[in-house]
Amino acid sequence: HDGTGACRCGMTSSGRTLDAGCPAQAHTAGLIAVAFSPCGQRLATGGQDKSVILWDAHTGKGAQHWRGQGSCAISLCFSADGARLASASFDEKIRVWDTATGALLRTIEASAVRSVHFSPTDNKVLASAGQTDSIVWDVDSGERTRIIAGRHFAVFSPDGRTVATSSVGNVMLLVDAGSRAVRSRMDHTSPVFPSSFSVDGSKLATGCYDGTCKV
Repeated sequence: HDGTGACRCGMTSSGRTLDAGCPAQAHTAGLIAVAFSPCGQRLATGGQDKSVILWDAHTGKGAQHWRGQGSCAISLCFSADGARLASASFDEKIRVWDTATGALLRTIEASAVRSVHFSPTDNKVLASAGQTDSIVWDVDSGERTRIIAGRHFAVFSPDGRTVATSSVGNVMLLVDAGSRAVRSRMDHTSPVFPSSFSVDGSKLATGCYDGTCKV
């Protein structure tokens, strides 16, 4: 995205670029969050115009435009089956949408939420992270099931058993998603924010404010 409300999707196999910036469909302000569906057929974008758009990733056409956000969406994540999309926004709410109908299924109050991530093995389990803690939610009930150590972001491993999150003192934590026990602590030289597991879960890449990336 380029801050104009347009979204451009580059096709890595062909080098072809899809421009989803049609004025009738695009966001009216800059984009903050993007997420591909598990099947790769759809792309969700969240903008400063307080809306979420679901696109056809191949044609670049906006299939659905959801305007129920109270603030701009800062994090988006599809459930493993692609049937739900979770959005976190600056109004301290997590919204869960039905991707087929566009219906708002649930709104969850989440203080200072900054990221959301569905479990890859359970479509009902969602992790969120804020300024002080990370929380695991039951999406169907909207109830928190566990509070785990860590803050700023929470990412499930591919098998859903581990959550990667950051902690005070420039530390990355690997936490057991069930027992909440800290499995591993990894020290960094500056605050840790983005992280991503490899497909098989054997590796974790972390990014730091000092410009370094560790694997």
